[in-house]
Amino acid sequence: STVGRCVVRLDTPTGGEVVIDGTDVTRLSPRGMRPLRKKVHLVFQDPSSSLNPRMTIRQIIAEPLRLHGLAGRAEASARVDELLRQVGLRPELADRTPHQLSGGQRQRVSIARALSV
Repeated sequence: STVGRCVVRLDTPTGGEVVIDGTDVTRLSPRGMRPLRKKVHLVFQDPSSSLNPRMTIRQIIAEPLRLHGLAGRAEASARVDELLRQVGLRPELADRTPHQLSGGQRQRVSIARALSV
């Protein structure tokens, strides 16, 4: 929705405030957004545009773990397998790219990515 897109700063509101935990997120710097990005994730109905077609599913899900310093490479790989299982996908799918998955599978990849942090 529009509100969700404003919360994560994909859209800019034309008026008013977007307040999360007492903070107007529209006034936060990119650095100030980092803690919020650990808490709030959007999962689009059609995740095709939010999944990099050049990355494998493993890379897509592991990216937030690395960006937030939550896991090294080996630990991130094991965590990806665990997250895929949690959303009902086989870990063998981790080495595929988004276009090799169905729409429902891509949506579950987006959920796994959101759960990763």
